[in-house]
Amino acid sequence: MMRVLCKIILQYYLKVITKIVLFVHHPMIIVIAGSVNKTFVRDEVKRVLHTREYRVRSNPKNFNTEIGLPLAILNIESGYNSYKRWVPAICAAMRAVFQKDFPECLVLELGVAKKGDMRYLLSLVSPHITIITDITQRYIESFSGMDRLVNEYAYLVKKTPQNGKVILNWDNERVRALQDVATAPVTFFGFAVENMGEHGKIEEISKDSNGINVSMCYKGEKKNIHIPRFGTHHAVAFLVGWIVLTEINNVRTK
Repeated sequence: MMRVLCKIILQYYLKVITKIVLFVHHPMIIVIAGSVNKTFVRDEVKRVLHTREYRVRSNPKNFNTEIGLPLAILNIESGYNSYKRWVPAICAAMRAVFQKDFPECLVLELGVAKKGDMRYLLSLVSPHITIITDITQRYIESFSGMDRLVNEYAYLVKKTPQNGKVILNWDNERVRALQDVATAPVTFFGFAVENMGEHGKIEEISKDSNGINVSMCYKGEKKNIHIPRFGTHHAVAFLVGWIVLTEINNVRTK
């Protein structure tokens, strides 16, 4: 009982500090959600923003839940199961309010494992750019059906403001259908995207001994790149990073 009470108090404390920090520093918030491929997309978006000299912070490890997300934003270590280790973490949280050179962009995974998770996470952060990678049955055991799981992501899309941006996976029918609840402009990415002039499409992937060669296009521009790793998910992540980098200046944070 005491452990549960301490967790509730800690969760509330971190939430309050996080909301103060975001109000003071008002960074651009880019969120990535979905059943799979979040981490690859997160890392690629962070990488491309770094190349344009944005100050960027993202979730370390799997810090994407009700306690992990505030820790990621505040850039403090978890105390895990040690009360002693939580004391310096709690003290460090307040100092984030006064942190100099706070990141201009937060690239954050949002983890959904049960009903209501998304609603709570969005009580912490308000996304300016939302990316949904895929929706599969990976976490379906905590929901009464796929519709309930999809509703978590629909809530995220609805909460992305009109002056923001929603980036959706065209190749997943459930993700594609989320355009119907979006108030923000929607851009698609994938292999079978229609109307290529407005959306991002991977046209061809071939392998060599060192990785994959990818041909892709977005808004009439084509790129041919080599990725020194194997797997189509790396190509998808690169395409999403390209879209974010192109659109970020069109999104307002205030």
